Amino acid sequence: MPYFMKTTNLTTILFSIIILISSSLKGQESKTSPYIFSNETIGLYFFDNMARVNIGGKYGFIDRQGFLQIPCQYDNALNFQDGLAIVREKDKFSFIRKNGTLLSSLVFDSCEPFSEGYALVSIHGKYGFIDKEGKVAINPQFDFGMGFTDGRAMVIKNGKNGYIDTKGDVVIDFKYEFSLPFSENYAVVMNNGKFGYIDKDGKEVVPCKYDIASSYHEGLATVKVGDLTGVIDQKDNMIIQPVYQNVSSFENGVAVMMKGDKYGIIDRNGKEIVSAKYDLLDDFRDNIAAFKINGKYGFIDNNGKEFIPAVFDKATAFDQGMAAVRQRDNLYYIDTQGKIIYSSKYLVPTDMADNSNKNVSGYIDGKERINFTLDNTNRTKVQVLFTKDFKFDKGSVLTNIAD
Repeated sequence: MPYFMKTTNLTTILFSIIILISSSLKGQESKTSPYIFSNETIGLYFFDNMARVNIGGKYGFIDRQGFLQIPCQYDNALNFQDGLAIVREKDKFSFIRKNGTLLSSLVFDSCEPFSEGYALVSIHGKYGFIDKEGKVAINPQFDFGMGFTDGRAMVIKNGKNGYIDTKGDVVIDFKYEFSLPFSENYAVVMNNGKFGYIDKDGKEVVPCKYDIASSYHEGLATVKVGDLTGVIDQKDNMIIQPVYQNVSSFENGVAVMMKGDKYGIIDRNGKEIVSAKYDLLDDFRDNIAAFKINGKYGFIDNNGKEFIPAVFDKATAFDQGMAAVRQRDNLYYIDTQGKIIYSSKYLVPTDMADNSNKNVSGYIDGKERINFTLDNTNRTKVQVLFTKDFKFDKGSVLTNIAD
């Protein structure tokens, strides 16, 4: 789910550039995503021991026992993170604690989750930051911004990008046409239509000479030279020559590459672990990626082993030890061994909540089945019915409540 940021002409342009860079480097700009639904649609997951639920078109939170701790009263909500969650009522946003109380009496036009102790917020079209006590730490004064990383936040003023520290002091002047947040102590910047990198002091460590550049991950970054993509290290050494259409960011030493309109896997030395043969190959997450070949989806590990064969019509990435897959009209949840742990032919639509005579059931923590009593006069009724034997390592929630 995207952050709750209202779109202006400025942000539209900014995010268009970000999306252009991301899609160009990943090489999926004209291809269909392997995902069938977002995780918010196919199921629920615990964060900070709280799971987001939707009853009657409104959002609230349940605990691990299945009891509604925060009533379903918000038009939208993000999952809890470090004890706080963003909620929306009409066109205003705020933060709530796990006990349901507001972090601050302030409400915002937009906001992002906390990062390094501060959250980006906007009031009356200007962006600033609040601290975890809900107090304004940096007055809203910027045209746009992004969250703190490596002690720096990218902010925009009068059409130019610069960086501030956590005190709000400008540490890198407003002079760039485009820039990204710091990652591994370096940030992508653009001047005269070309991309390079600066360090936290604003020193240009890689000249602005590339046609497109991505943030560093595991000490490597993908860059475009003309129409081809290569990989550089933090000293601007070309570790992998630009021979690919696209290369994704590295994760645990491997990256997805695109060559001849097909996808494969390379290691950080440029060795092809799997040649380009897949029609689609998702980025790796927890050393697992979904792939598509001959119209079917399966799963591959970062050693190149297809440990779950391509037999599904659709598939999602694994998250908290499970993935959703579809075969014909049937939706299944599978574990990393390919075993079916839950199945549901249809997802329950949210408009079911309009009928107070019906219940919506699901599974909490892989063990307890719960029943949401859809009562328009009392939406806090949640009853644990019985226990199942399903168990997941990270406390996941399965449910057929669609939001």
